Amino acid sequence: MNNNADILPPSKVKPNSIFIFDDAMAENQTSILGYFSMGRHKGVDCFYCVQSYSWVPKSVIRDNANLIILFKVDNTHLSHVFSDHVAPDMTFKQFQDMCAMCWSDKHGFLVIDKDSELTSGRYRKGFDSFINPLED
Repeated sequence: MNNNADILPPSKVKPNSIFIFDDAMAENQTSILGYFSMGRHKGVDCFYCVQSYSWVPKSVIRDNANLIILFKVDNTHLSHVFSDHVAPDMTFKQFQDMCAMCWSDKHGFLVIDKDSELTSGRYRKGFDSFINPLED
């Protein structure tokens, strides 16, 4: 779909659907925001792919995300991710170092799984390598 008007409201979607919103930043976000506030009540999984984390609406999408996949970004965007999701767990310098380690591989990425325990998969290099920030 290329038109925001073509997006079904969450109340009309089949349970257990998957929606992928890719490069939707230039679009009117109104119909998309409903998926991040009401979608999980219908068992809808949403993927929101963007180039600029800072432009993602904080109060609905960033605050309701439970899995963040972070490819290499600059320190401005990294500080937003840190403030929104990481600050209680480590210092910004530790977070920068963890990201650098994840990004050292070609196409490497960091995963933040907000539903997992700190020492059991909250932070991952790729999807499978758990990082325990309490270990040196």
